[in-house]
Amino acid sequence: MASIYHNVTGSTGLDVELIAAGANIGQIGSIAITNTSTSVEASAGLKLYRDSDGSTFQMIAKVAIPVGVTLLIDDQALLRFDNSRRGFGLFAFVASDTVCDILINTT
Repeated sequence: MASIYHNVTGSTGLDVELIAAGANIGQIGSIAITNTSTSVEASAGLKLYRDSDGSTFQMIAKVAIPVGVTLLIDDQALLRFDNSRRGFGLFAFVASDTVCDILINTT
């Protein structure tokens, strides 16, 4: 099992690419999003971007994560998407003034 780590700062106001379309990372086992801010509740989201036509699909949107709490996403039906050459990329958004660590476990 491989792991992909990201530290996402909300001050950018932009979606952050976690896995590029075509990366062929295999099946995702789980995604953990941890609010590492010291005093602010985080608002986080994940979305898929389809490389072939630019469509986006929300996986989770504006989920509130209290300080020091980890949101674990391990629903295989939600995490099963095509990351092959013409597949989907995975992006995250974190609201301003918050920082989240994102750990993606692959099989």
